[in-house]
Amino acid sequence: MTSSFSQSQPAQRGPSPTVAVVVGVIAVIAVFTLVMAGITFFGLAIAFPIAVPIAEAYHLPIRAADAALAEQFAGYWWVFAALALASFVGAAVTAVKAIGALSPGD
Repeated sequence: MTSSFSQSQPAQRGPSPTVAVVVGVIAVIAVFTLVMAGITFFGLAIAFPIAVPIAEAYHLPIRAADAALAEQFAGYWWVFAALALASFVGAAVTAVKAIGALSPGD
């Protein structure tokens, strides 16, 4: 009767704890940054078209250069909205990919 003692390591599933922490921290920072950028672009898409009419309605003093700049950027609200959407989609994709990378494999 013979017995063999195998020194084989069990198959490790998923990344090592150190890699998981590093990837997790980077992913959280990236998602937070993209969400903040999306909120900012969304706010700009709303703010530029209504800035001058609101300032005029409340008789607020604004410089002519600021009003001209706001009027000029008001025409590009759709660019800011598209950048906001792209930022939110990027945050979602980053979160999903990070979860996929950190999940144990088969």
